[in-house]
Amino acid sequence: MEKYNKTITSLLKVHNKLTLISKQPRDFGTGDVLYSTEIHTIVAIKENPGINLTKLSDILGVSKSAVSKFVKKLLDKDYIIKSRPIDNQREVMFNLTNKGEIVFQGHERFSYEKFKTVYDILENTKKEEIKLIDNFLEKLSEELTQIK
Repeated sequence: MEKYNKTITSLLKVHNKLTLISKQPRDFGTGDVLYSTEIHTIVAIKENPGINLTKLSDILGVSKSAVSKFVKKLLDKDYIIKSRPIDNQREVMFNLTNKGEIVFQGHERFSYEKFKTVYDILENTKKEEIKLIDNFLEKLSEELTQIK
């Protein structure tokens, strides 16, 4: 265990710093202040048009009931719309409104500016090293999902 203390400490530091950045509510161009759960929901919907609640829950790594709360807030604020496919009237799909698109673009600009140094580090890292990091983080995420 002791030989991994440095790695675990580094992971916790990165986690804490990212949490501080992401927890800060922000205006992404519409005059509304959005919380990290809301903006990450918008990003997931933009990247997966027509996504349903179950898939959204999987992507965000939270319960369906939690996603339902995020979705309701975003519907009320007119950032997303819901629809039903013609062939399955029980399923609900989500897409962004024009207002949601504005927020998504604002978040993209914010992310690029805030995390430019991270992109620079990745750009100067060997592909094999990035693949190793990606695999480690994916396995870690899967294992942490199992911890109650």
